[in-house]
Amino acid sequence: MPPSSKSQTIRSLLIATMANGVSTIANVLESDDTTHARAVCVALGATVTAGNDLVVEGNGIPLNPLSRTLHSGDSGITTRFVLPMLGLREDSNNAMTLDCGLQMRQRPLRPLIDALNHLGMTVKSIRKNDSCPLSVSGALQGGTVTIDGTTSQYLSALLLSLPCAPQDSVIIVKNLNERPYVEMTTQWLDAQDIRYTWTHDDVTDTFAIAGGQRYRPSQKTIPGDFSSASYLIAAGVLLGGEVILQGLDMDDPQGDKRLVLILQEMGADIEAQTDRIIVRGGRSLKGMTIDCNDIPDLVPTLAVIGTQAAGTTYLTNVPQARLKETDRIHSMATELSKMGAMISEENDGLVVKQSILRGAEVQGYSDHRTIMALAVSGLVAQGATTIDTAEGISKTFPGFVEMMNRLGAVISRL
Repeated sequence: MPPSSKSQTIRSLLIATMANGVSTIANVLESDDTTHARAVCVALGATVTAGNDLVVEGNGIPLNPLSRTLHSGDSGITTRFVLPMLGLREDSNNAMTLDCGLQMRQRPLRPLIDALNHLGMTVKSIRKNDSCPLSVSGALQGGTVTIDGTTSQYLSALLLSLPCAPQDSVIIVKNLNERPYVEMTTQWLDAQDIRYTWTHDDVTDTFAIAGGQRYRPSQKTIPGDFSSASYLIAAGVLLGGEVILQGLDMDDPQGDKRLVLILQEMGADIEAQTDRIIVRGGRSLKGMTIDCNDIPDLVPTLAVIGTQAAGTTYLTNVPQARLKETDRIHSMATELSKMGAMISEENDGLVVKQSILRGAEVQGYSDHRTIMALAVSGLVAQGATTIDTAEGISKTFPGFVEMMNRLGAVISRL
């Protein structure tokens, strides 16, 4: 069974923190990112108790943080999602400091900062570099705002907090990327009976949100994570044999479930059932053009798959892949080239030709998705492959090595 969904786990934790009462979350992901999210929830005044399930007792809105400093680690979701929540504090006129890990400090926050300053808050970059640490004060009032759609996390951050603001709000988004993640957020809003509308045309998405709403306690079981499962699925397709992955719900809004359909179109033998995926390896794959705008986290995995597919695979329309924990377009082109791959960068993607890979010493860039994708490439390469900064997998998939070895791989930690 692959790990649980990070995106769903963190959304569940933050909503439970804003609710007034006791929420129960089953099958939570245990990883660095979710550990930081739990710590943030506790710092915001919630009580979080671990057992067979995670029990979160929130005190509702307004929030009453335990200290004036909050640290979100290197979790991009936690950092961005919690920022507007700080405008829902009881003493919001007194500044708080939001800081994060060194890796997250390199990732952009300016569009969200600008939006929140327009919605009643006062958010300042302490080092004047558009990133953490941030000084945060002022109340989230609501209103009309335009937000950049390069990453869906800016929009989802606003969608989660603005229902609790006193005024109605309108969010206008141009050229929205990563739509499945927004659909995941709105699924949570729907489950909570939050009042909003979503309309869109060819270039603009508009959300109208009623203010003065409140979240209520709930019970949630977190589904398996298709992003983490992508490495297991890819290894099963490329190496042969049969792999059965339990706990993956094809009805969940996770965009990365699309990997199953992509691989089927490329020629793989994959059967998607109600709550499991059956992968039968050994089939020949053919290259194809893949629009990756909705699935940026799959770019590293698809790049590796492309090296084993006949012809050429084009990964397109995903410029935001350069804005993740590392520039994943550059990192995969650079490191797979070291292994003999015929791969080249485009501004918004990669061109990958079928290649014979050789084991090599490659760099993981402390990026969990780059590291795990390169591990899959090492399994199909001739000879041994060594990946540095491999400890980065603990961000989302601490048990990656052990699970891959149970499937027949030979991977060891140095």
